[in-house]
Amino acid sequence: MGKTSFFRALLLSFSIALPALAQPSGTGSASCRDAASLLDSLRGELASLNTRHDAIEAVENDNFPTDLSVEETIYPPAAVAGNGPREWPAEINCDALREEYQAALLDLQWMRESVRRLQAGWQTHPEVLRSAVGSIWRSRQALRSHYKAEPMAAALAIAPPEVRAAIENTRARLSTLRSQFLHDLPKLYKEVTPARSAAWLTLWQQAFGINPRTLAPSAEALTNLPAPARAAIERYFRLAELDIVVQRNSLNEVRGWLWQAYRPEVERARSQLGLDAPALLPLELRAVGNILHWLIIETTVGETYGQESGTTLRQWYLGFEYTLGILALPLLAYLASRLGAPLAALQANFARSARKQRLTAQFSRITASLPLLLPWVVGLIGLQLLHTLYYRYHLVLLIPLIPFARLYIVYGLLRLAGEWLLHRIADQAGSYLREEQNIEVARQSRRAAAVAILPWLVKDLAALALGPSLVLDICYWLTLFAVLLAIGVLLRYRREDFIAALTSILPASWEGAIKRLLGERRFPLVAPFAAPPLLLALLGSFMHKALFDFDWYRKLFARSFKLRTAVVEGDEAAEANAEPDAEALQDYQRWFLAEDDEADTPYINTGLVPAISGRMAPWLSDRSNENALLLTGPHGAGKTRALHRLQQSMTEEHPDVLLHYIAVPAKTLTAAALFELLGRALDIDLEEGPAALVRSDADRQPTVIMVDNAQNLFLRSVGGFEAWETLLSLTNTRLANVFWLIAVNNQSWAFLGNIFGRDQQFRNVLHTRRWSQNDVRSLILSRNHLSGCKIQYDSILLATRGPGAGNIRNAEQLYFSLLWDACLGNPMLALRLWLSSIRMQGSTVTVSLPAEVSGAMLEQLGNDLHFVYAAIMIHENMTSEELVEATALPESVVRSALKTAFDAGFVQRTANRRYRIVPLWYPTIMRLLARKNLLHE
Repeated sequence: MGKTSFFRALLLSFSIALPALAQPSGTGSASCRDAASLLDSLRGELASLNTRHDAIEAVENDNFPTDLSVEETIYPPAAVAGNGPREWPAEINCDALREEYQAALLDLQWMRESVRRLQAGWQTHPEVLRSAVGSIWRSRQALRSHYKAEPMAAALAIAPPEVRAAIENTRARLSTLRSQFLHDLPKLYKEVTPARSAAWLTLWQQAFGINPRTLAPSAEALTNLPAPARAAIERYFRLAELDIVVQRNSLNEVRGWLWQAYRPEVERARSQLGLDAPALLPLELRAVGNILHWLIIETTVGETYGQESGTTLRQWYLGFEYTLGILALPLLAYLASRLGAPLAALQANFARSARKQRLTAQFSRITASLPLLLPWVVGLIGLQLLHTLYYRYHLVLLIPLIPFARLYIVYGLLRLAGEWLLHRIADQAGSYLREEQNIEVARQSRRAAAVAILPWLVKDLAALALGPSLVLDICYWLTLFAVLLAIGVLLRYRREDFIAALTSILPASWEGAIKRLLGERRFPLVAPFAAPPLLLALLGSFMHKALFDFDWYRKLFARSFKLRTAVVEGDEAAEANAEPDAEALQDYQRWFLAEDDEADTPYINTGLVPAISGRMAPWLSDRSNENALLLTGPHGAGKTRALHRLQQSMTEEHPDVLLHYIAVPAKTLTAAALFELLGRALDIDLEEGPAALVRSDADRQPTVIMVDNAQNLFLRSVGGFEAWETLLSLTNTRLANVFWLIAVNNQSWAFLGNIFGRDQQFRNVLHTRRWSQNDVRSLILSRNHLSGCKIQYDSILLATRGPGAGNIRNAEQLYFSLLWDACLGNPMLALRLWLSSIRMQGSTVTVSLPAEVSGAMLEQLGNDLHFVYAAIMIHENMTSEELVEATALPESVVRSALKTAFDAGFVQRTANRRYRIVPLWYPTIMRLLARKNLLHE
């Protein structure tokens, strides 16, 4: 204790003793008695703080008491609510004690601030430094406690001089090293400089020069001592050996922290000390050996349970703990391995239930690997928990088992990754692996994983034993080299497949250079650096397969392919212009140009008929008031075919219901014409209008009236909506035994909705949805099957490189993605696009890219012409006279528009002299007119 502390303690003693010797006058009152009690409490806290202050100052001198823990002294716990320092009143009501109280209160405040400043210098340390200080503190307390214990005191009293000298020498050297550690650490953390780093490295070197075994007395000097005294002295030197080992470890932990956080300063410190790599490596290897020494001596000498290591209770307790700790590892392995089978069954059930759901089905592709991977992942998590438990219960000999067990898991994962990579390479190269080859793939994967894992094991042990260091840096590089070498060894087994797979994803001009670069001798060294492009390609292939079921991706993929093949199309023009077989083509076209109502063409169930039936179900079951349904969709979307199919199904399911299909002729524009058309079907005279229907409704058999092509019931002109308004009056009439099913073009319905209001005409409206790619594919392939022709795909659709080279399935998938994007899910347009993309040679159909028309010429036409084409789109079919009436344009303008359209080929005239948009031009013209706000949808 220093002079300042001595005089402060002396003054404190006088201040406590004087009030007891002479009580000043006036101290007998109740207020003074309370003040005296308060002053005694304040002086008690001041004495406690003074003791802690002296203890903190004594830390650097290795002279602190043995009964204080590091947490109580330099790392006190943070104050919580209700547990903070006591608040003392600023004044007391006793004049005789007021001056003493004020002086003691000032001393207390000064002491609190002084202790806070001393502790603050330690509290801000990183966790690694706090851990090092805690280890040294506990080791020193165990050593000092044994030294001051009664058995050791008795032994020292009778020990020969050379024994006492050896003990004091050992104490002095350990204390000097410890004092220097605790003296330099706060300064080092406050500011890391090359000089302070050099001083720490020097102290670390000096620690290896202290060996209590060499300082211990000889066996002869202890021979004449009684057994208890000899045992106490021998245990002291074992504890001293443990103490120096702990100090070396703590010094090494701080050195590792410096190496990691302040590498430049450490490098300059090494230069100052002349510690180059050849000189530093032996020191670091000695530090590794010190860790092994610590593992052994900590177990044999430890004080965890306050028992001597040689007692039976300690041995049994320790053996029980280690047995449980060792058994935990195989138990964890057993539990993890048992997860595979139930998880595989769960994954199989999930995959079966997800087949018809696109998003869930793709998610099942990702989860397919979980039965293989999850047991290893569970093992990793379990090992982390065991690592925590081993530290918690001080099972230091089992801690090194964790890296071994973890590396076994890493080995298993690397083996699985190797097998996956070789199989994917074989797939990419188009190779089929037989059973014996699959066995060899597994064997090569195990060999490659072993090559990668051995340096990894050394690295983990170096990280555990030494921490950041030159040895660990070397181990990192060796591990990286081993991983690259393992990849080369693995890929060498399938060298030809690897080259084929790599050349399939890179430009063809690189093929020769790749084969030369990946020669037989240098392949193991070069292949790991050539693998990343292949891995990216495999990842891209996986994502392509996962996303291909989604419509947005199919569109994106089709359009990107169209852009990539823009140049190639010109190169293939000569082949495409080969003379086709006109007679065979004419016979083939009849299967694709057949009208929708022809019964001998295949029917593709897209869910439209069930949707119509669902809307009609309330009326069929109880004759509800909702007796009208409007079916709307683009021209060619399958409305007419759906009505015929509905008619067939309802005839079988509801024989008591009469069904009448009425196709409205073009153009039916008067009420009288509509009454005559519907009257024939209903077998009544409708001249009186809805009243005639109401009178006959009670006696009528349940009847469904299907009115197709309802866009023929209006003309965009004055008086041109009479037939449509008449139809609305009939459908809005309250009838119990009549159901109206009206089919109308979507452009016509959008126009009528803006004129009359959508909800004011029909409350029950069903919109046809676009056909899916699979539906379009089924439509075309089923009709091709009826034709008896064989399909082959043009070279532009067949991949020229990679595993898909010449693959018909890939070409078919690509073609129908392009077709589906071009036809917008419209079956009629899909059939026309199919015919535009084929060439016939006998009974062979050669399929190329779907033909798409360009709207560049349309952009240059005038607005009047666009107005004429919009009228045709809205009405679906019109004569030239109706166009003049609907557009209010001069006849010459209308005729000019029609002639221009004929010359360009996007308008056709039917046999009854009505004009329609050519189906192939529908998407182009619709986009143009919609952009000019000439359409209503």
